[in-house]
Amino acid sequence: MRRLIAKWTGAKAKKSKAKRPKKRRSAWSRWRRPALISVAVLMVSGGAAGAAYWVWATGAVSRLTTAVERTLIDSTLRAGLSVDEILVEGRHETTRGQLLHTIGIRRGDPILTIDTQAVRERLIALGWVSDATVERRLPDTLFVHLMERKAMAIWQRKGTFVLVDRAGVVIGQQGLERFSHLKVIVGDDAPRHAPELLDMLATAPPLMKRVRAAVWVGGRRWNLRLDDGIDIRLPEDNPLAAWTQLATLERDNRLLKQDIIAIDLRIPDKLVVRRRGDTAAARGNST
Repeated sequence: MRRLIAKWTGAKAKKSKAKRPKKRRSAWSRWRRPALISVAVLMVSGGAAGAAYWVWATGAVSRLTTAVERTLIDSTLRAGLSVDEILVEGRHETTRGQLLHTIGIRRGDPILTIDTQAVRERLIALGWVSDATVERRLPDTLFVHLMERKAMAIWQRKGTFVLVDRAGVVIGQQGLERFSHLKVIVGDDAPRHAPELLDMLATAPPLMKRVRAAVWVGGRRWNLRLDDGIDIRLPEDNPLAAWTQLATLERDNRLLKQDIIAIDLRIPDKLVVRRRGDTAAARGNST
């Protein structure tokens, strides 16, 4: 027993004696390996960046992309995905030539490369077109649906005549000769106020037919010109009442059959009539 203890004790002592403290690494050893790794990474990434710059600078990417796109386009053409027909609905005023020129697509063009949104925007820029739908109908049809404007009046501005719609949007001069039956409106901002005027005139259809032009005066009121040259001056406030008064007088008394050159309705409940060669005379509602 003592021998075993002595042996164990001796072994412990020997092991303890053999154990030596580790040597501390120098500062150079501690940072040398990370530094070498960082340098290697920079060299690799720098080489990759240089290669990428070379590819970009020489146009290799652009040429490769173009080649791939050309290959894909050729594949779609071989598959029959090319424009063979342009189907249009809703066209009334826009001419066929104008439409085809604006769409800018020819038979045989790859249908998948068409930018339908760009085509739509070009169509909306046309005077008669208020909105448009452009769709691909594979394999070979481009479908176009037009929403065209409705001409409301002819606006005289800066010595020229243009068609406008009820929203006051200028349509242009295309087809102007076919709309000579529309009222001519004159004055800055006249298109914006014309819908209200036309709705008022429509309350007396026989008299409305005789109105040829309307002038927006001072940004406040309208002067009307009839087919026989008579001028009608409407008031700023409640022009409908004045218009109704005039329509009643014309229906009951044939007022406009007289030798009149102007009628002033701007004074409430009164009518000022000017005849040729006469001074103005005031009349009440009884006449």
